[in-house]
Formats: sequence, C-alpha cells, structure tokens
Amino acid sequence: MDVDSEQAPVTDRGLTRAEGLYFEDCGLIIQAESTLFRISRDYLASQSPVFRDMLSLPPPKTADMMDGCPFVQLPDTAKDVTVFLKALMFCDFFEAHPVEVSFDIVVGVLRMSHKYEVDSLRKRALVHVCVACPTTLGEYDKLKVASRTIWIRSPQEIDSLMVLARELSFDWILPVAFYQICGIVSEFHILSGPYALEDKVRLVRACRMLEGPATSNLLQFLWPGQGNLSGCSSPAHCREAKFQGRKMAEEYRDRAPTTAPALPLRIWEAQDWVHVDVCDACLADMKREHQLAKQNFWDNLPAIFDLPEWSELEKIKTEALK
Repeated sequence: MDVDSEQAPVTDRGLTRAEGLYFEDCGLIIQAESTLFRISRDYLASQSPVFRDMLSLPPPKTADMMDGCPFVQLPDTAKDVTVFLKALMFCDFFEAHPVEVSFDIVVGVLRMSHKYEVDSLRKRALVHVCVACPTTLGEYDKLKVASRTIWIRSPQEIDSLMVLARELSFDWILPVAFYQICGIVSEFHILSGPYALEDKVRLVRACRMLEGPATSNLLQFLWPGQGNLSGCSSPAHCREAKFQGRKMAEEYRDRAPTTAPALPLRIWEAQDWVHVDVCDACLADMKREHQLAKQNFWDNLPAIFDLPEWSELEKIKTEALK
C-alpha cells in the first residue's frame, strides 16, 4: 500500500502499544480502542481475505499515517484484536481441543475469525465451543464425568456466548447455552440481560418449566410404585428405599438457591445412587428408567426453548464445521 508522503501523521498521544504485538520492523499499524498494534501487512493479508482486500485498495490522499506506516482503525475491542493476532502469530497461544483454552480467547478468536474470514481459526474455535455445548446426551455426560462441565464459569460468559451464537447463527449451541443460563442465573438477571426480547420470554418460560414439571419427570423412577418389582427380592424394603431417595431429592431441590436451581440433569447424578439401598433387580430397573427419562428430556430440550429439533441443529453444525 503506497501512501502519499504529504499525508499528516496520526498522533499516538493517549494510546498504548500492545505488549508483544508492536513490531518495529513491520509496516502496518492497527488501532483498536486505545491500543496500537504494529504487524506485518503482508502476513495479515495472507491469512485473512478481508484484510487482503482492505489493504489492496489504493489509499485516499487523506489516509492516516503513523510513524511512517499505513494506519488502520478497527471497530473491534482491543481484547478481541489481541487474542486474534496472537492466535494468528503464535502457534502455542490458541491450541486445538483437547487443550483447554480460556473463555475470552475462544470467544474472541471465534468472533474475529468469523468476521475476517480466517477459516482455520474459526473451525478451531468452533470445536472448542462444540465441546462445551454438545448436541448429544452422551457428550454432555462425558463433560461432567471429566469434571470439565465447561470452560464457561460465570453468567457473564454464558451471556456472551449466547449473544455471539445468535449473532453468528450458530443455533446448535443454543439449547445447552439456554439450559446453562437457566441453571446459573436468576429471573431478574435474564430480564435485565443482553438478550433479545423474544429470548428473554422463552428463557423465563423455560426456566419455570425446567424447575417444575421437567425436574419432577426426571424423578419418576423414585416413586415406590414405579418400575417392575417382579424380580425384587424384598418389595417392602425397596419401596421404602425409593421413597427415601425421592425425599432426599426433593429436599435437595428445595434447598437449591434460585441462582443454581436443581434442574433435570442435575437433580440426580451418578454419586446419588449410593443413597438408595435397593436390591440389584430394582437398582437395574431404576437406572434404566432414569436413563430413559434423561434421554427423553434431552431429545425435547430444543423444543423447550422453541428451537428446531436436534437433527436440524446437527445439520447447521455440520455445515459450519466444513
């Protein structure tokens, strides 16, 4: 990009040079908010077709210069530009799954790589997101067994992911993202959150259903009369044990805070089976009934939030990962 030598320089007063991303021997300066980045114009153009087209345009005579270099101001946040450029330039900064990467890095790289069409980074970020927001019950359970429920650890993070999913039309993320929101925030947070009005309505409605009928349905296997007792070695004992298990689950449900309600996939987990002293036949029957109820709930999870069914969301996911 040849620039007229008579162009006025841009003052860097009040601006900060990005640590580790301001290379004196490179010929392009980028500003995002109050942060300056100096990088190779040719390298950036080779990685992003959007930047390639932008930088190939002849500069206007009034184009800005800084330190003798072409100067571009981006509308993106400095945080997003930082993680994007580091992901482009440093091979060990943003590694592929299963290496764990922080939420801010994944979301920042996903947003920027989608916007500037860097497909390799976009796909890598999407795989991290797919692991965090699975589309099958088996994948969801594996996350819990691995003690990595997800790298999303706060209401603000899940808010950001949901907004980004809507912005980029990554709808397969939404069932689990919506479900996570209902499990970690209050109704007040939803109503005051950064969601579209129609999403606020579906979230409030869904949260009430999840905390009520949906969770009760997941506990049906604990009713004393539920299941086939024909192979039971001690019916009276097993009925009482089921009753006590249901009582324990309901007490846990009552104690759960409004910001972390006992939702269907949390109300009864693997460690809870030790508290139900039933015979082997009844235990096998109960586990089968519970797994069927979980799968039925999972199959209907998108419909709870007025989303397309899983098969349709899987098609969108497959297309995005091409």
